[in-house]
Amino acid sequence: MSRFGIYFHWPFCRSKCPYCDFVSIIGKNIDFQAWRDAYLSVLESYALRTADKKVSSVFFGGGTPSLMPAEIVSEIISAVRRLWDTDENAEISLEANPGTLNHQKMSDFRKAGVNRLSLGIQSLNDNDLKFLGRLHNAETALNALQSAKNIFPEVSADFIYALPHQTFKDWETQLQRILDLNLSHLSLYQLTIEEGTFFYKKGIEPPEENLCADMFELTDKMTYLAGIERYEVSNHARKGHECRHNLLYWQGGEWLGIGPAAHGRFFENGRYLATVGENDPKRWLCSRKIAEDSLTLKETAQELILMALRTREGLLRERFKDMTSFEPENFLYEDTLLDYQTDGLIIADKKGLRATAKGLLILNSLCPTLLK
Repeated sequence: MSRFGIYFHWPFCRSKCPYCDFVSIIGKNIDFQAWRDAYLSVLESYALRTADKKVSSVFFGGGTPSLMPAEIVSEIISAVRRLWDTDENAEISLEANPGTLNHQKMSDFRKAGVNRLSLGIQSLNDNDLKFLGRLHNAETALNALQSAKNIFPEVSADFIYALPHQTFKDWETQLQRILDLNLSHLSLYQLTIEEGTFFYKKGIEPPEENLCADMFELTDKMTYLAGIERYEVSNHARKGHECRHNLLYWQGGEWLGIGPAAHGRFFENGRYLATVGENDPKRWLCSRKIAEDSLTLKETAQELILMALRTREGLLRERFKDMTSFEPENFLYEDTLLDYQTDGLIIADKKGLRATAKGLLILNSLCPTLLK
């Protein structure tokens, strides 16, 4: 039986970060009961269609899910276990911001069933945190991290680098501090300036490309030497501590997306369905509207290739053939693939396709020219 996950999107935040382009709003006068009822209602309707699947992971993302009452998180997790056959050791993750929860609330989330906390720390430098619009400082983040390590079996932390004012040495020094925290999972993202964000409107620009590339290579080297290797473009883990839910996205797994703008993918009656919730949180709460489409063979193949090439494992040939009945090369420009192999950007062999470290640096520009 294939792995199956459920993602819940909680759209509320205390403030809007200037780099964030996710669907999120500043939460005021939240009707928690109404949101609880909506999540459970959509969950029930999906259960009627997917009861044959076994849940291996649950993920509360946002927004800032640590603003949710632990009682609602508990009810949702209990409903998942009641409605589906669920792995005894299912990974249940919740994203949190350091300033939104204390030791007691962490304990409440743990009792609710959360066994993996992902902390959005973003930086250990107070000036960087102010630039990124974060409401916490480094001391608050480190205290939250220590509490989390004492309470949860699995803890991850997010950091952002390649900031406009950041030097190579700045990042090298901070990354060593991060590695000294001895975490089993890290998400290390280069700052991107997305259209529509505050940074975009202000004309903020990241460092020049060569510096960003040098920082990426440094990150790869230092994490490898620390035993917390990259397993996806921005994600690093000690062996056995990879985020199982996120691997569903990258390895062609199935998952439900519940909440505003939440995406899902699952098989039903031979069709591979793509779903997405109504974008506006208020409208989603009222309508619980979810758009649904069957992906064509070409769309399925392209998505599998795009997502799998982000990982160190790459695209496994047998997995791809199981899902499409074709070889990946059927959906790629042969001459372009050969050029990329010659240039040391892509490796293609009996096992499958994977990007080299050099290829990962420019993956976003490789894929559009590689896919038919």
